[in-house]
Amino acid sequence: MPTRPSSSITTITFGTSGYRGRWGRDYTEPVVRDIAQAICDYLLNEGLAGKTVVVGYDSREFADIAAGWCTDVARRNGFIVHLTERDTPTPALAFYAGEVLGDDAAGVINCTSSHNPINWHGIKFSLADGSISPPRTTNFIGARATEYRKGDRGRTTPSLSFGQLVMIDPRDAYCRWLLDSGTSDCRIPLDHARMRQYYGDKLVIIDEMHGTGREYLRTVFDAIGIPYRVIHAERDPRLGGLHAANPEEPHIRELKEAVAETGAVLGVGLDTDADRYGIVDRGGQYIEPNAILAMLTRYLGVDRKLKGCIATTFVTTHMLERIAAAIEGNDAFRPSPGALPTHRRDPGYQVVRGEATGMVTENVFTVLTGLKYVIQVPQMDGNYDLLDDPPVDWRCRLLIGGEQASGLTSKGHVPDKDGMWANLLVLDMAAYYGKPLREIWEETQSLFGPSNTAPINLTVPEEAKAPFIDSFLAAGKQGTFADLPVVFAGGISGKYAELMLRDVSGNEDNFVHIRPSGTEPLIRVYLEAATESVLAQLVDTINTMAAAL
Repeated sequence: MPTRPSSSITTITFGTSGYRGRWGRDYTEPVVRDIAQAICDYLLNEGLAGKTVVVGYDSREFADIAAGWCTDVARRNGFIVHLTERDTPTPALAFYAGEVLGDDAAGVINCTSSHNPINWHGIKFSLADGSISPPRTTNFIGARATEYRKGDRGRTTPSLSFGQLVMIDPRDAYCRWLLDSGTSDCRIPLDHARMRQYYGDKLVIIDEMHGTGREYLRTVFDAIGIPYRVIHAERDPRLGGLHAANPEEPHIRELKEAVAETGAVLGVGLDTDADRYGIVDRGGQYIEPNAILAMLTRYLGVDRKLKGCIATTFVTTHMLERIAAAIEGNDAFRPSPGALPTHRRDPGYQVVRGEATGMVTENVFTVLTGLKYVIQVPQMDGNYDLLDDPPVDWRCRLLIGGEQASGLTSKGHVPDKDGMWANLLVLDMAAYYGKPLREIWEETQSLFGPSNTAPINLTVPEEAKAPFIDSFLAAGKQGTFADLPVVFAGGISGKYAELMLRDVSGNEDNFVHIRPSGTEPLIRVYLEAATESVLAQLVDTINTMAAAL
């Protein structure tokens, strides 16, 4: 096993999805054990001593080894450990902790780096109910692990009793739970009969991408009666030569080809830990997550008339605001009039053009990037303030929550991303409308206005990231960007910027958002425009700015 006995890493940043690093360099046994001990410290401080820690891992090479290190640390701290027998999807772990263990759970340690390239590994920690860790939790773990990396071992007090080890596989129970969605709880029910009828003479391609989602969707499809074919179906610790098991462009090429070559009606993909989804329409056309989220919001809220909060990150499509406005009887689940989103209330946020309320949404809750913020929405009041005592049924208050980065959950479902559930919702939606996704998307745009989006990932030197972001704020202050008038511009210097632009027709549904990635050495730019020509204009401007660095 090619790992080094130590690491020069002394600072642990435990962010939106925990810690990620390259195997043998900044992800080594000492680093993993220090993070695992910091997690145990957090759990002990929360009064969860002796409860059960669920430990899982993804399908990458050595991920099971890292899970073994975490298991050892947790047991030495007196926790019972339920360790998965095989690589297991993130949402299945969340389900097992929250729905199977319930009050006996302490939390989930998952050794995964999700959709990152193959040489990256990670550790993700989730709360006892399967929720993504909030900032106060991740901040504690990062700070404590950093203390350990710098040599401060004085806080560790190993338990006198070695915790029990139990081997588990939650696949069958989780798949039954998906099939039973909404039958005895507030979750969204799937229409199995309609799906069986619609797909009876059609084919769906499943791309498992050699990841943890192997056999899960197959089990559900078999139970419903959906014909399918699988690609990348075997476990391959090297991910079959894929640069990254990420069901988005450009990594989804082989699924697109399989859909086109077989004449399949749909293709559905999963990333390494199955918390992200990917959708390919008939003919091999990839459908962007922004479009999927918009169509599902229309389907669930407008046409099926389900109620609940619509929650998304501020870099996701603004089209949701127009669709959510059409959901009848949903006033109790809308922001209070004029309420500022959380990120705009940051003391460092500056409005450099327009008014603070210039991009405030009336029908959709918009939060910081990361699904951990999305799932906080049903625990908030209308002013974005977290409630001291959230309703016991807070998960039922969310209709749909999602983000541009292929993350999605819904009413009563696990409080984390779930790519398998997202794919099933799309299949259910297509059966409801009885037409290809492209036609549903065109119809949705004709009803609620056009939306053309494009994400751009830029490799920017670390020292140039802050100045590059600030150049967008400077353009906003000056009043023009890409030769378009700026209606609103704001952000936090060096961290992120957001602009709203007016095109020549007077349409103000044109947006630019820029932020650094929280998990990769990239700058992410999110563009949305009312027309394809304006989108192309924005893309050209961004690429020109990046080339000048």
